[in-house]
Amino acid sequence: MKKGFFALVVLLVAMTMLLSIGSSAIAADSTYDSVKESGVVKIGHGTDVPPLSMIDPQDGELKGFDIDLAKAMVDQIGKIMGKELKMEGVVVNNKTRIAFLANRRIDLTIRSMSHTRSRDEQVDYAEPPYLWTGKIFYAKKGRFKTPMDICGKVMAVTQGSNAYIAGQEYLKDLGCDKDFVIKAFQSNAECFLALKQGKVDAYIQDTPIIAGVAGKEGVDYEPVGPIFSPGLYGIGTPPNDSKWRDTASFALQDLIANGTYEKIYQKWFGPNGIAPLPVNSRPRLPEDIFGDRNQFVWPN
Repeated sequence: MKKGFFALVVLLVAMTMLLSIGSSAIAADSTYDSVKESGVVKIGHGTDVPPLSMIDPQDGELKGFDIDLAKAMVDQIGKIMGKELKMEGVVVNNKTRIAFLANRRIDLTIRSMSHTRSRDEQVDYAEPPYLWTGKIFYAKKGRFKTPMDICGKVMAVTQGSNAYIAGQEYLKDLGCDKDFVIKAFQSNAECFLALKQGKVDAYIQDTPIIAGVAGKEGVDYEPVGPIFSPGLYGIGTPPNDSKWRDTASFALQDLIANGTYEKIYQKWFGPNGIAPLPVNSRPRLPEDIFGDRNQFVWPN
């Protein structure tokens, strides 16, 4: 009996050691290593979030601020690794951009994804965030004077966007006590179309996206009230992989430091850019406190 018990203990100890060794091997298998071996970085991006990621109707090409940043990130990561890398684009939406990272179907997500606490529980983020953003109510010009005029009206949001909660909380803080009527659509284009057709009274979305979706038709529409619910867009990385997360962080910081990020920002969001932003949304820090290579402060 004692011999049998002793044999069982030895077996359990051996199995525990094997499991420990196996876990260590899995932990050591970083995305960094697989990317360096394959020479490919799989990046999750959108196709329907102008001016961040979109299919240009003129030539059918994938373009946008996020797309240019993704290409620059792949080049810079390659320089860090000392190997030329290729980008493999994978289309993701608001629902799949987190799931694809968590199960490692993609290596990075660059798709207008705000860095929130709930998302941080599922995936990690490169540092710093790459764009400041805030939400606005958008409506037909002259229809509403203040956000409180929208209280109780029908509002459009995209499925999976945190605008759904942010818009309601903002109006409640202002004193709105009417029932909220919010319609969720698959894409930003559908939201704006619903607004134009009068199916909704207002559209809630981030400022960079509103600028891109409205385009030339924006002359007939306007923000209602100030920017609210500020947030930061971040580059998502698979969870619990510090080696790869740090590599992505260093690549982004290098792009900010060497001026590449600035060129991309000016192309899309500068005063003479494709979709000028009303606020300075670049990452930055006061030089007198943190020096000139730290970029982590945002607009009020």
